[in-house]
Amino acid sequence: MLYLEDYLEMIEHLPIELRDRFTEMREIDLGVENTVDSLQDRQKTFFAGAAAMNTSEREEQYTVIRKDYMKVVEESKEKIQIAEESYGLVDRYLRKLDQELHKFQLELEADNRGITEILEKRSLELDAPASRPSSFLKENRAPKKLKIQPHHTTIAHGGGMERVVGRMGGGTSLSGSIG
Repeated sequence: MLYLEDYLEMIEHLPIELRDRFTEMREIDLGVENTVDSLQDRQKTFFAGAAAMNTSEREEQYTVIRKDYMKVVEESKEKIQIAEESYGLVDRYLRKLDQELHKFQLELEADNRGITEILEKRSLELDAPASRPSSFLKENRAPKKLKIQPHHTTIAHGGGMERVVGRMGGGTSLSGSIG
């Protein structure tokens, strides 16, 4: 039952690999931006002076500018390819995580039938307050502790542990199982 440790070991290189891919994408992006800026200036100059050029000179400059734009398109396609590969890489790891979670669930269910449903329900209950803004928190400070009313019983007094175990699904009482 070392699913988490195995998975963490498997993905330990993922952040570095993604960082490298994103860095490469950013470098390509910067190069494309610089090239496009340069091409826009060349394009403005071309159109401003096109009337004064002869046909062969105009065709030659047009072809050069067009080829440079095609290079920009190819570099952009390379960036898209890297992004798609990165997405595929993360997707493979997520699928593997789903498989490992399913194996873990089957193993838990083999030992304790119905336990995963109980754990999932409790997890959702614990996550619910965190997902909505709390009116009790002010400026990221924890709320003041409330005074405990004297009529409340604790687990240690008045059979409280038996009630807790009973709520958790353990049908037997502690006093009956100890003696």
